[in-house]
Amino acid sequence: MVHSPLWCRRYFLPADPDLGVSTESYTGMVNESHLASTAGTKKEDNGGRLRRNVILGMAGLVAVLTILFIAMLLLSIVGGESFAGAVRTIRDLVIIFLVLEGILIILALAILVLQVARLVNLIQTEVKPMLDTTQSTLSTVRGTVDFMSENLTQPIVRASGFLTGVSVLTSNLFGIRRALKHANGEKSHNAQ
Repeated sequence: MVHSPLWCRRYFLPADPDLGVSTESYTGMVNESHLASTAGTKKEDNGGRLRRNVILGMAGLVAVLTILFIAMLLLSIVGGESFAGAVRTIRDLVIIFLVLEGILIILALAILVLQVARLVNLIQTEVKPMLDTTQSTLSTVRGTVDFMSENLTQPIVRASGFLTGVSVLTSNLFGIRRALKHANGEKSHNAQ
């Protein structure tokens, strides 16, 4: 196989074989073992990328907050009284924002409780009657099976047992007669 440069693989091959593009037309460009090895590590790459992105995002957030804290600290030291008024205004706006956010969270929890109550009501009014109907149907089927067992199956089994006994008795009786006839026939043969 001919190994292609990295740019051929990156720009001319599909990133995912599941896209429906045949890789047979690219046999001269890429080693199949490379395709197989990259297909197996795709899931691992996604997990590694996600972890790396989360770590980078958290590091960026910490860096931005640290820079803002240092900037505010420097402005409070240098700015004096005029900066203190701006900080109070920003503080008040943040408090108002947090109160509004708390109200939204309480409303969301109230809606959640109402939805759970509706679900419980639905279960009690819709599902429970279906379960009761199913239980009554099962008890009816159980009664039918017991009735059929007592009134149909047991008499048939008894009759079958009786007829089997009669047939065995009959075959034994005929077997005794044959044995007696056969014994009488041998005596007459021996007498001659």
